[in-house]
Amino acid sequence: MTNEEHTCGLHLDPEIREDARRRLLSVKGHVEGITRMLEKEHVYCVDVLKQIKAVEGALSKVGDLVLRSHLRNHVVTAHERGDADAMVAELMEVLKYR
Repeated sequence: MTNEEHTCGLHLDPEIREDARRRLLSVKGHVEGITRMLEKEHVYCVDVLKQIKAVEGALSKVGDLVLRSHLRNHVVTAHERGDADAMVAELMEVLKYR
């Protein structure tokens, strides 16, 4: 199933959408902080690595929120729509990166 074949969009409850948005804004701030850290000679490598790990964790949480929404809104109804095989293939592709 390609992006062009999807007729439905990102279904997120408003509170989940806001949670994801806030987390991404935090990630943005962390990445800007890491960028500033890299410009300084005296910054300890482990401190940079800790900040990178924090960004990875926050991005993972946003991914979890979106995945949970996808499972609820698309996967559980795939059999009714007749696209269960395509949905399984799509999920297997996505989960390779998680």
